[in-house]
Amino acid sequence: MIFFQLSKQFFTALITVILLAILVSFACLIYDIDQKNISELNSAYTINSSYYIDESNNADLNNILDDAKFTDSNLNNIPYALAQQSYWIKLSLHYPIGKNSITANAQKSFIQDNGNEQLILMAEHSMLDTFIVYELSALNPPKKVHQKLSSPIEKSQNVYPYARLQLNQFGHSEYLIKVKNSGPPNIPLQLFTPKDFEQRLLLSQIIYGAFIGILIIIAIYNLVLYFAGRDKVYLLYIGYLISAFTVLSSLTGYGYFLFSVQTMQWLNHYLIFIDFLLIIFLLLFTIYFLRYDQLKHWAYKASMIFAVIVGVLTLYSLSLNELSQTKLFFSLQPLFYIVALFLIFNRLKRDFSWARFYFLSWVPLLVGAVIQPMVLLNQLEYSFLTGHAFLFAIMIEVTFMAFALAERIRRNEQEKLTMIAYHQSNHLPRQTNLEHKISQMLKEDSQDFTVIVIKPEQFQRIELYIDEPTRVCFIQDLNHKLSSLFRFNDAVLDITDQYEKICYLENCSLALVIDNAKNDQDIELFITSIQQAASDAFYIKNLKLPLSAYVGLAQFPAHGSSSSILISNASIAANNAEICQSKWAFYAMKDSENSPSSIQLAIDLEKAIKNQGFELFHQPQIDLKTNKVCSSECLIRWHHPVLGAISPDIFISVAEDFGLMPSLTLWVVETALSQQAALTERTGLNHMVSINISGKDLIQVNFIDDIAAIIDRGDIKAEKIIFELTESISFAQNTIAIGTIEKLIALGITISIDDFGTGYSSLSQINQLPFQELKIDREFVENVCSDNKRKVIAETAVKMAKGLGLEVVAEGINSTLDEETLRGFGCDIGQGYYYAKPMSFEHYLAWLQDLSNGQIPPSLEGEYLPVEK
Repeated sequence: MIFFQLSKQFFTALITVILLAILVSFACLIYDIDQKNISELNSAYTINSSYYIDESNNADLNNILDDAKFTDSNLNNIPYALAQQSYWIKLSLHYPIGKNSITANAQKSFIQDNGNEQLILMAEHSMLDTFIVYELSALNPPKKVHQKLSSPIEKSQNVYPYARLQLNQFGHSEYLIKVKNSGPPNIPLQLFTPKDFEQRLLLSQIIYGAFIGILIIIAIYNLVLYFAGRDKVYLLYIGYLISAFTVLSSLTGYGYFLFSVQTMQWLNHYLIFIDFLLIIFLLLFTIYFLRYDQLKHWAYKASMIFAVIVGVLTLYSLSLNELSQTKLFFSLQPLFYIVALFLIFNRLKRDFSWARFYFLSWVPLLVGAVIQPMVLLNQLEYSFLTGHAFLFAIMIEVTFMAFALAERIRRNEQEKLTMIAYHQSNHLPRQTNLEHKISQMLKEDSQDFTVIVIKPEQFQRIELYIDEPTRVCFIQDLNHKLSSLFRFNDAVLDITDQYEKICYLENCSLALVIDNAKNDQDIELFITSIQQAASDAFYIKNLKLPLSAYVGLAQFPAHGSSSSILISNASIAANNAEICQSKWAFYAMKDSENSPSSIQLAIDLEKAIKNQGFELFHQPQIDLKTNKVCSSECLIRWHHPVLGAISPDIFISVAEDFGLMPSLTLWVVETALSQQAALTERTGLNHMVSINISGKDLIQVNFIDDIAAIIDRGDIKAEKIIFELTESISFAQNTIAIGTIEKLIALGITISIDDFGTGYSSLSQINQLPFQELKIDREFVENVCSDNKRKVIAETAVKMAKGLGLEVVAEGINSTLDEETLRGFGCDIGQGYYYAKPMSFEHYLAWLQDLSNGQIPPSLEGEYLPVEK
């Protein structure tokens, strides 16, 4: 489709070139006719001319013949000026008597069908107000042989006013010519033989036809492009073409072949106004064609202000006479060219390929814009080529513009493709490039290749503390180092037409594909080189971090049969590499069971929340003084209908990422309280229930209201509820979270800090947050006596918490020795496999029924420091 659009645009440009070639060819023919005609006239005639300028416009024929002092001058060197004045010109022709004195070719040119010698005097100026020719004779009074009419019979008289001069038999003819114009001052007067004049007139019409043809083709096609894309630049270009066509039709007079005399008189009257419109359209087209509106460059506002000023002056010019309008326009024109050229050259500095054709189009335009005014103002000698320089300049310009617009379409389409294929933030290839490459390999029956995903170590945590430019810079630097590493490695395959080998994945990872048949490097050494390059790239704000990258690998066909599955499985392997000492891992089938598609998992999660698809397990907590069950921790479990049991570490993370955690937490709270009420009713026990909530829950707008509503609907008092706060990031500095905790405490809920001693659960949390219970992580409790350091830490934590008035729970008691040790430290509550594993609610009820008065085997003596709940 893109190729078809470009082909149409270049086809239009080609047609324009052909028509332009025709136009230039005929222009050269006309030039040759002019030169031949001059040569023949000079060989057959002696031509003398003189002029008189009537500045008052009041002189009549008698005054001129009696009193006027004529100044000798060549016919086309008369000093016409931009002023309201008339010009009287004497033209004397001397030629040999008798036709035998003239060559045969000359006779054929000069003699009409009636046998009389004749010349054509043409005034190449379509806006003449006055063009009168008198034949002077010594024997007879002046005889008027021609006068310009307002509505001549022949249209060509409007385009090229001309008079037929009948030569007498005495060898000398003299004429007096009066001319006065209302347009440009220069009035080229030329003599032609009848034959040459007819040829010149015909060729001029063909040139004008080619000119119209080019403009119509370009205008219609740009109108089609506008309706296709609604890009205003095409309308501005059409406005420029129409203005250029109108100006040239008026200046050259060719418009008389298309329009009525009244229409042409109207166009001639408003010619300067249309000239102003021409430069306004051209300026606006320049601004939007070169995309200054998208560059946010100061020149955009400045040039738009200039366009508005020109527009105001355009309207003001309507109040002036024609002479003042002309002076205003020609004084403003150089400033317009300066502004336009600045815009072009400034764009060339940024991107030459974008503006090259448009730049070239201005070369002929400037040449024509300089030559033709100089001819019209009588500053440069007239010829057909110089007199029509602006017409030829416009034709060459629109030819280049056809190519420029074709280039613009190509660049627009290229930018669209770039937006699809490359990330706009870091300009790296998207995942679709790698998927396309793998799909090609699958079609070509490639048997052995590996997809590799490179995940910067800890980067998802680090990017919380850096700004977007720093993040982008890091990714680009890592890509550059890896690209340099693989530049000459043929085993790492190109994935774009620009020979790029690495793509960017949405999870801040990079990916590539290697052809195992071409890879003669040991895979471990290959990955080590990747990790070294990643290590070299870890400069964050001039801080060199001792980090590398996790690398995941997925092989075809063992680890997937499609591009998306292979990339996904390599990403899973990269995640699993976080727990590997080498920091890299191949994908394993068991990984898919533990790490299903996040999006699909989120969809299934949402359905499970709505359909009560989860289950709560209970793990009892034991009062170490009385050995009675004092509470239970509720742990959520999910048995996926297809994937089976999914680890909470996986689906809790997905729930947080996709915003499902608030709904999931409320389901857990409501279910836990409902089961606790049932437990109390069926067992008679009235112990507490401990529920895990996320730090993200604390900042939800309606969290407190939702919890209060659940409590109001149930039979469990708030005083029997414990919320264990778990979080992967610190919320100690979050005033909203602290406020929520305080409101929960006000409701009567006990707040416990979970997993003390790991991650962000530290002394700073205890110091700043209003907790009532501290839960020591299993890492410091399991086999506490086997490691003296662990024992010291556990004992210190218990005594510190007790000193702060906190109740202490030890998680991970797996033996009698663990229990005895923690009781000896003064720990209040124990939890672990020594007592029971997490159980479904029904199994938990049965387990409780087997106890004696809610008590497990007799307790051992130890220090016990009670704390009021």
